[in-house]
Formats: sequence, structure tokens, C-alpha cells
Amino acid sequence: MKKSPLIIIGITLKPNSTPEFYNILPNLCSWLLRRKRKVIFQIEDKERVYKFFKNKVTDHLEFWDAKKFHQDIDIMLSLGGDGTLIGVCRRIKANIPVLGVNLGRLGFITEFNKNEYFDRLGDILDGKYDITIKPLFHISVMRKNKVHFKDYFFNDAVLAKNDIARMIYLRAELEREHIYNISGDGIIISTPLGSTAYSMAAGGPIVHPDVKSLILTPICPHSLIHRPFVVPDTSPIVLKILPPYHSVTLTLDGQVAINIDDQDIVLINSSKVKKVSLIKNDQRSYFETIREKFIFSKRD
Repeated sequence: MKKSPLIIIGITLKPNSTPEFYNILPNLCSWLLRRKRKVIFQIEDKERVYKFFKNKVTDHLEFWDAKKFHQDIDIMLSLGGDGTLIGVCRRIKANIPVLGVNLGRLGFITEFNKNEYFDRLGDILDGKYDITIKPLFHISVMRKNKVHFKDYFFNDAVLAKNDIARMIYLRAELEREHIYNISGDGIIISTPLGSTAYSMAAGGPIVHPDVKSLILTPICPHSLIHRPFVVPDTSPIVLKILPPYHSVTLTLDGQVAINIDDQDIVLINSSKVKKVSLIKNDQRSYFETIREKFIFSKRD
């Protein structure tokens, strides 16, 4: 379905600079400006964007603060990998379409690679694109019956031990029903889109992104019967620390980390408000991506 043309273009860059930006950014920005688009970067990226342009003219580029940058643009181009895209998804306003471009080798969420996105960009900016809407998941840490911390995650939330050669003990519940007690290195709560990341490496299943679920994957469980669970995302997940207590950290999408106290309770549920609109690559299916990344089969 054709939509209104996209005029104000935000560009998010991979945090770690890559030599590819020296070629990609000047060409991309010149192409956009010739088509009468406004090109916007975050103010924090101003110095290194100038480096990528060397001595070329950058007078027509704009640099906005983080809040305006994630709320007042028409489309966001995420140039990097899955980590860069996840960072965008946690901040972007829900109705702004996000185009994920993978500049690396392994990426599942980024729909386009660096060799194909440019051929499609003209049509996308003219409003010829489809989106898939994905929820973020809300997480809160309760401490002494008060909300100590709250945030969102897109890929996974990980509750893991800090100490070497120590196990931690956790209780997992689904809507007040006891699932199991786990002893081991911790637990991963993964979304379907995040199922091919840390959860899979820890032995969790690959879950199609259209399945409305969360995946509980124990990390190095001490008991062989503590297997991954796929549960509906309509009910809250509750995690509690059990004695004997050891140092524990909660990590969201590998980008935010906080220490968890012994008596803290971690609550996870699907957000009814926080969502992200990802531009779909109609030239590639989910299973094509899986086959390409994992090389399940070399036959046609």
C-alpha cells in the first residue's frame, strides 16, 4: 500500500565507527539531499559525521537532540547491525517506520543488507513499503513493594550471576503459577525476534516472529529437566531470587544493566503502548534469512 512520501530522514549510526561509513554516508546523504529530503543525525554524532565527510560540504545536514530525533522524523534509517536497530527500537516513536540496514555479517532483525537497501530506498521514500508492527516488552523491578526500575526490551532480558563458579537460584512464575525453580547461571526471557540470539546459543528454540510468545531459557541449568519453555505473552512473568543469595545482574538487550538485590521481584509483560514499525523486505522471507545465516541446507 502506497503511503505519503517520507521527507524528514533520520539516520542512526552503529556506535563503533566502521570504515564503510566514509563511502556510504557521503553518497547516501548527497542522494537524499538531491531528492529534497531533510537529513537528520543525533547531535551526539556530529563530530564523527564530519569526519566521515572529510572536507566535503555538510551545511545541509541537521543535528537534533535525542528526544526530537526519535519523535519528529518521518523515517529512521538504522545503519549497523541488530544491536544498532534494537537501540533504535527502544527509543523510536511507535508510528515512525524503521529501515534496518545490516552492515555486518550476522543479522536477523535488520531486513536489508548493505548491497540491496539502496535499490529500494527510492520507492520506500515515495511511500511504497509495508511494515510489520512488533511490541516491546515492559520490565519492572519491585523493591520493598515499590517500583525501583522500569524499562523496555526488544530482544531479551537476562537475569544472570556475576560470580565465577557460583550458582544462583531463581523462581519463575507465569501469572502467579509456579513454573520451576532454577539453579544455574541464570535465565533468559526472549521475544520471538530475539530467539535466534542469546537464547538460541543457550539451547533455546527458534520461534517464528509472528508467534505471540515469550521464551524462558535457563542458562547452564544444574538440572537436566529444566528445559526452555515457550509461553503466551498475554500473562506476566515473575522472577524471584532464592537463597543462598549471590550477586545478580539484570541486562536488557545487552545495552542496559542493573544490579538486582536479594528481595527484588522482576515483572515482565507485553506492552500495550510501546511498539515499533519495521519496514519489511518483500524480496526476502524469514526462512530465507534463517537458511542464509545458519546454512541449514546447501541444496536449492
